[in-house]
Amino acid sequence: MRRCNSQIPASLPSPIPTGRGMRSAASETFSQFLEKSLHLPELRLPLTHLPPAPAEIDFRSLPLASADLMLRSAREFGAFRIRCHGISGVELQTMADEAESVFQKLRNVAVELNGTDGELIPSVRSSKGSMEFTVNDIIRDQADRNFWVHMGNVASRLDSVVEQVSLVLQDNTSVEFQERIQDTESVICLCRYPHDNVTKQNEDSSVKRKDRYCDHALRFYLPMEQCIFYVQTERGPLSFDTGPHNIVVIVGKQLQEWSDGKFKSVPGEMIFMPSLQSSSASFSIELICSAPSNVPSQGLNNSEDCDKIISLADQVLFVFCLIFLYNFLYFVFS
Repeated sequence: MRRCNSQIPASLPSPIPTGRGMRSAASETFSQFLEKSLHLPELRLPLTHLPPAPAEIDFRSLPLASADLMLRSAREFGAFRIRCHGISGVELQTMADEAESVFQKLRNVAVELNGTDGELIPSVRSSKGSMEFTVNDIIRDQADRNFWVHMGNVASRLDSVVEQVSLVLQDNTSVEFQERIQDTESVICLCRYPHDNVTKQNEDSSVKRKDRYCDHALRFYLPMEQCIFYVQTERGPLSFDTGPHNIVVIVGKQLQEWSDGKFKSVPGEMIFMPSLQSSSASFSIELICSAPSNVPSQGLNNSEDCDKIISLADQVLFVFCLIFLYNFLYFVFS
């Protein structure tokens, strides 16, 4: 210690007071200044620019509050989404649980190819407020009657959505455009997408799909489970998450022509990502709204064979004619 002290040129400083009590070295005014001025800086996360996506419209606000937002999204992206559409998720889940058995029973009766991605059953046709099942044989099976009751309820709700969307699209347009969109007809289809086509879908999601599924005025997609929706816009590919809570609406070539290019036609598709617990396929309900001459009677494969729709009144009249003919022949030859 003596040796160390002899080497230190100056004495050590006295200890600094702790800042408490009457003998504190800090004055009261200075202490108050420090307490008021020493604050942690406000921290903010860096701003992240989310990729653009079609607008999400609340159906309850149509055709008034959200009309401008819907039109702007249709012009910019050629697509928009509708939430709060009134179609129960429980009802869609019930239909999804029974859809596989329906496809298996009707595979040789009403199932058609949906392009190269999957299959479909054209179920309901709608025209100017009247709806009819396109194939009457599909509702004869008592085991699946509840399924088709749900299908009719969903089709009725989709038809009201189409009506509201059409009213918004007619705003500030020509008389010719209004007449054409009012004369459109719709076909509502139950669609099946096998999961073994997922790799093929991902590889084919390119410019090659730009002209596919565009020969219509509007197309409404209602997936029965979560999926990724892909849109090929003029600015490049665009994808976003969607599910039963959203109806995705895509503009077709007919609407683009009627509006003189005001609304842009884009192709769209759903990409389902299966899990270990999922079934062998995913399902959706799709509505294709087109001019009367372009409405497919049975599907979307541009087939020239069109099955004529027979209404219930026509069927009853036909039965009465058969009864009359039978009685007449029996009276003549008896």
